[in-house]
Amino acid sequence: MLKGVEMQSDEIFIPLIAKKITDPPQIFTSIEIFDELLFLCRECNRERLTKHPTQKNLSYKIDDIGIEVDRYLKNVRLKMLKNAQNRKNSLFYRLCDTEKTIKWLIERWGNVFLNLATNSKYKAFVDVGNIGYELHDNIGEYWEDALSILVREEEEKEFDEKKKNEIKKWRKNWADMLEHGKIGGEPTEYGHTQMVLIF
Repeated sequence: MLKGVEMQSDEIFIPLIAKKITDPPQIFTSIEIFDELLFLCRECNRERLTKHPTQKNLSYKIDDIGIEVDRYLKNVRLKMLKNAQNRKNSLFYRLCDTEKTIKWLIERWGNVFLNLATNSKYKAFVDVGNIGYELHDNIGEYWEDALSILVREEEEKEFDEKKKNEIKKWRKNWADMLEHGKIGGEPTEYGHTQMVLIF
C-alpha cells in the first residue's frame, strides 16, 4: 500500500473473496455465499456512508434497515441472476467476472438501502427517524408491505421493458411487410382507402 493512501474495505476484501469463487453465478445460486457477501455489502456501504458528508447520519441506521435490505435481496437473488442471464439488467455485463459481480451486488445493496432509508413512499413501513428508538410489535406486517412495493416496482420495470421490446418488434414487422409489398391500400366505395394485407 502507498504511504498516506487509505484503502477502502472493498479494495481489500473483494479480491480475496473473489479468489474463492470460481463461477460468478454461484454468488446467487449458493445461499451460503450470498449470505456472506451481504455482510460485506453492509460493511462497505457503512464505510461509504460514514465518509459521505451529507449521508453520514444514515450510517447509524444501517444495521436496522440493513436487515430489511438483506431480506429483500435474498428474496430476489435468483430473479436478479435470471434477469442478468436474459440481458435484462446491468449485472449481465459483470457476470463474467467475479470481482465485478461482487461490486455490482455491493452497489445494488446500497441502492436498496438508500431507497428504503430516504424514499418517502416507504416511510410508513420503515421509518428511519424511529429505527433504534422505537420498535413496532407488527413490524413484520409493515415490512411485508414495503417488500411488496419493491417487488412490484421491479416487476413494473421488467413489464415496461418487455412492452417496449414488443412494440419495437411490432414496428419492425410492419416496416418489413411494407418494404416487401405485403401491405397496401385499396379504395372503398365511399372514396376512402382501406388497408389490405397481402399473403
